[in-house]
Amino acid sequence: MSAALGLIVLLSVNSLGFNTGSLPVVEPNPTRPASFEWQTVPSPQYAGESLSVIILAKDENGASDPYNGSALLSTTRGPYVYPTVVLFSNGVCNPRVVVTLAESLALRCFTDSASGTSNVFEVLPGVPQRLVAILPGEQLAPGVPGGRSGLANSQVAGDTFSFDVYLTDDWFNRIGLRDDSVYFGSDDRFARLPTGGQLSNGTGSFIGSLRTAGLHRVITVPALGSSLRNDTSSAVHVAPGPFKEMLLVAPGETLMPGDTALNEPETPGKSGTPTPQYLRMPFPIVVYPCDRCWNRVTGPGDTVVLKSDKPDSCSPPVAVLSDSALFSFQLNQPGDNSVWVRDSLTKAESYITHLNVRARGALLEVTAPDTVRSGETTLVLIHVLDANGVPVVATLVQTLVTKGSGRMLVPALLTDTLGFTSGHFLCTPSPASERDSIRVSSGDADTVISIYVSHLSDSLFAFPNPFGSINRDRTLISYYLQRSSPVTITIYDPFGNEVWSRHFRQGEPGANFGDNVAYWDGTNSRGHRVASGIYLVQLLGSLHTGIEYRQTYRIGVVW
Repeated sequence: MSAALGLIVLLSVNSLGFNTGSLPVVEPNPTRPASFEWQTVPSPQYAGESLSVIILAKDENGASDPYNGSALLSTTRGPYVYPTVVLFSNGVCNPRVVVTLAESLALRCFTDSASGTSNVFEVLPGVPQRLVAILPGEQLAPGVPGGRSGLANSQVAGDTFSFDVYLTDDWFNRIGLRDDSVYFGSDDRFARLPTGGQLSNGTGSFIGSLRTAGLHRVITVPALGSSLRNDTSSAVHVAPGPFKEMLLVAPGETLMPGDTALNEPETPGKSGTPTPQYLRMPFPIVVYPCDRCWNRVTGPGDTVVLKSDKPDSCSPPVAVLSDSALFSFQLNQPGDNSVWVRDSLTKAESYITHLNVRARGALLEVTAPDTVRSGETTLVLIHVLDANGVPVVATLVQTLVTKGSGRMLVPALLTDTLGFTSGHFLCTPSPASERDSIRVSSGDADTVISIYVSHLSDSLFAFPNPFGSINRDRTLISYYLQRSSPVTITIYDPFGNEVWSRHFRQGEPGANFGDNVAYWDGTNSRGHRVASGIYLVQLLGSLHTGIEYRQTYRIGVVW
């Protein structure tokens, strides 16, 4: 069957809609033009701007062909025109088209049976719009989306490479005759790029390096106030370099690959500050093999040793440096400690990491009165020691009243240069006497002490108790009498020997109804200071019929 003709079988349907049979009917195909004729395209045109063109369909004799159909558009330089498909109506096509390539070229229209080419005309670059960075391995590709061809070559971290920057229109056509200023950045924050530069005749070549392993891009920025758009380059793969450095990372520090720091105090290759460690308490240290830019690499498999400027303990003492080396380390002296790692084969060493090592509380010695008077404030003396009995300096001590109505005036305390600190316990007045509990903690040490808070109506108590050089040099003996009567107060040593005695006659202070007080300064009846220890206070009240009441109480003396 001819390509120009086809048989179409139609169903003949009568006026009532009934099928009367099928009859072959031969109809001619739509016309197939032999050529296309272009009306002259004015020159010059501008890339990216639309222009109106007229294309006429012609038959084999050069006469007009009433073609109704589609045709393809291209340029003599390639597919740099939009749209790529146009429609003819009765032999005429009058589209608006956009040419994207700035070149001398012609437009071409074609089908499978016909073609035609316009006159050659000049396409000039459009308005300057972009700064385009072209990396090694790439080429500028004007006229196409993206504006680049080829793949960016992989780079090695820290190695320098050159890249080009072009001033272009919106379709990546180069624009000359301008010397714009450009500035550079990167998503690799440690990239070493020129801070800025100048294009010459719309182009420039620059040198930089990327330092962090991974996929990264170069960012080109125009001068402030420019209408040009920023450009982000293609992604370039940055590979780590060969093994060069050993990086010691302590708790509190994190890897910072690509770091540009050069001096040891700036801790190249890592960020953060090592957290303080505690005496004789193991903690982890990791050593990573790195390239010269502090990117992790596979190590040489050498044995490495962790070192310190102070006596140390390490388990295991050595490790093999492959992907990393992990140590459990323990330091035995407080203060600033320096640690580093040494390659046992090459004798190469890492730079020094400084660690602050503190003693940690393991034992608490707490001294406080056994009995205090309600409403008074009393001293709680705390001594913090480590596991070896050494005072812990400048460490935090927490105090908390866990039972009773009293409170610590300052709950958080710091020890002095001898490991001591003192808190003040406020014996809040209460309706009745009570026993308060105070929890004291520091580091790993934790203890609870108990203080009896005596209400004023208690018949006999002493405050402070104990007394002596730790707080006051005398104690107040308080007692309550339900009626006036002669009173005798006697103090006995631990062996039952009388130490001190005082008698109050009925009616004089100390023998009246209600609250009464007496003082004992820790001396015996001859005025000599008694030994430290526990002493018994006995209170006797009598009437003419004999002993009315007897009460006893213990007092501690500490010199």
